[in-house]
Amino acid sequence: MKTCVPTEIRSLERSIASLAFICKAEVSTIFDDFLTYVIYGFSPGEKSLENWKYGKEETVMFYQMYAEWVQIMNVQVDALGWYDVLGELYMSCVAGNTRKRSNGQFFTPPHICDLMVELCGSQDNSGELCSDPACGSGRNLLAWHAKHLNSYLCAEDMDRTCCFMTVCNFLIHGCVGEVIWHDSLCPDTFYDGWKVNEVLAVTGLPTIRRIAKEESIVWQNWQNQKNNVRVINPVKKNNIREKREEAKRLQLNLFD
Repeated sequence: MKTCVPTEIRSLERSIASLAFICKAEVSTIFDDFLTYVIYGFSPGEKSLENWKYGKEETVMFYQMYAEWVQIMNVQVDALGWYDVLGELYMSCVAGNTRKRSNGQFFTPPHICDLMVELCGSQDNSGELCSDPACGSGRNLLAWHAKHLNSYLCAEDMDRTCCFMTVCNFLIHGCVGEVIWHDSLCPDTFYDGWKVNEVLAVTGLPTIRRIAKEESIVWQNWQNQKNNVRVINPVKKNNIREKREEAKRLQLNLFD
């Protein structure tokens, strides 16, 4: 059973449900493929998508959903500082009650995320690292980023869909960091990983790049801790505030 869908995202929820009906697919499948669509569109140099099963008309609908998402984010981020459309959709429409209970997927309410940031200290642009080993849709890190624009964010989760949501959330919020798909209780594991917005401070362009485990700060730090080596702190990112505002104004066409 669906929980209440927030008013501001109902149009996007209807678009996802409509495409699921047309394609005779599960809503969760369309949601995952939408995340894949966004990630691929902002991954320069990435090889063609494998097993993309949609025709031209359906792909146009994915672009329309992308445009709806951007429009919602423009309004909500201006009003609130950060907003998690994808997490709200996931909890209300995608993840069933069984999946929520079995995986412990009950995302932290936004006001609690903001409260935890306030309890951790005042606004700081020191370029420090902030990590969440069970990130869900990344909303705790989004709240942190809203007050600490120069921080390098490290997100980890054992659920692939959650990692994809966090990658997309990092992208649209202008967060610089990485998302690692693995079991953080067994940190030697590494299923996949992505660097997000790593050249944002230089180019102003939002990007995503798939990485090997050796490129991950999370994985490197775990290896160093095992060997009693000093923990790595990423290079300070300069001018993130200005570039983030510039990146928000860019409109990139996906799948020309």
